[in-house]
Amino acid sequence: MSLSRRSFVSTLTAGAASTAFISARGREGMAGLWSTLEPTAHAAGNPIILSSNENPLGAGPAVLDALRKALGAGGPGGRYPPFVQRELQEVIAKKFGVKTENVFVGCGSTQILRDMTQLFTSKTKALVGSIPTYEECAGYANLIGSPVTGVELDSTLAMDLEATVAAAKGAGLIFYCNPNNPTATVHTPGDTDAFIKNVHRTSPDTMILVDEAYIDYVTAPGHTSEVERAVNDPKVVVARTFSKAYGMAGLRVGYAIGHAETIGALGAWTRGEFLLNVAGLDAAIAALGQDRTFIEKERARNAAARNFTRDFFHQAGCTDTESQTNFLFVDVKRPLAGFQRACREQGVLVGRPFPPLTTHARISIGTMEEMTQAVKVFGAVLASRAAA
Repeated sequence: MSLSRRSFVSTLTAGAASTAFISARGREGMAGLWSTLEPTAHAAGNPIILSSNENPLGAGPAVLDALRKALGAGGPGGRYPPFVQRELQEVIAKKFGVKTENVFVGCGSTQILRDMTQLFTSKTKALVGSIPTYEECAGYANLIGSPVTGVELDSTLAMDLEATVAAAKGAGLIFYCNPNNPTATVHTPGDTDAFIKNVHRTSPDTMILVDEAYIDYVTAPGHTSEVERAVNDPKVVVARTFSKAYGMAGLRVGYAIGHAETIGALGAWTRGEFLLNVAGLDAAIAALGQDRTFIEKERARNAAARNFTRDFFHQAGCTDTESQTNFLFVDVKRPLAGFQRACREQGVLVGRPFPPLTTHARISIGTMEEMTQAVKVFGAVLASRAAA
């Protein structure tokens, strides 16, 4: 069905209906890029989508208001975005207490990850990352012919930092996803500090990209961002996104914070003033300006539903990695393909496979109502021999 600007704007008054466009919930699964088992079109009825790690509630009222204004009659939607993009850079800089030259705005964090891979890897400068981790950098490195060095996880399914330091000697870029997707594990600020110092010592030319897409969901006491370090260290860049806790995955806005020299190199490479759209930019500005408790409430909501779901799996005899994200990584003690298929047939979509961990399911955290229904399906599937 086609969607005109006028009809799109009208949906923004429809409450829950608007979140499908803004949060892009389930788009990862619907695209069918990762697994033929995941598309929602093949699921029973109206599926519960626990496959793509979005905020199930979508964006807040301030974001919806900004979209109405941006796309409505006389709004800035008919103009090119450079001035709005600079305004967003200023808002981000103010939020983090940095300068605008420390901020790069991208089309989701996807653009930032690809640009960093393009700039800092080559046929002689490898990309280094965990196996598994979020695949964007590795996939793009393969596309442009840069070698990829994968590092196995440690015994707790966390990134093996000591092994990564060893693998990074002479590398162009390390992808450091913290918290890590799909394993949901997080390294402490102390761990990260020691890791970065060791990389600088053993491979001083290697760039480190810290992906903090899920940092807003961390509940571990004392956890902090690496933004302050990145601003002062030309070999560290932090990537952030509005796609997760802010509930704006469909609007495709992300940003990087780093040393002015490094951010300048990103800007010179992409000349990205026309890569984003005014609606997404205005929405991001509104998201950062909304009530400060928005993220706190979302973190608390997610933690409650996450703990409820973890308790179910523990009682069912399954183990997980003590998630610090908006998803769980659960060992369901059977091949994931069968578990995933059986859940789909009962109307619940779970995440794609992440080799080499063939019995682990990545399960996004939905609303408490959704998780209450989902655990009934999980219980039935775990009790069924058909999914074994």
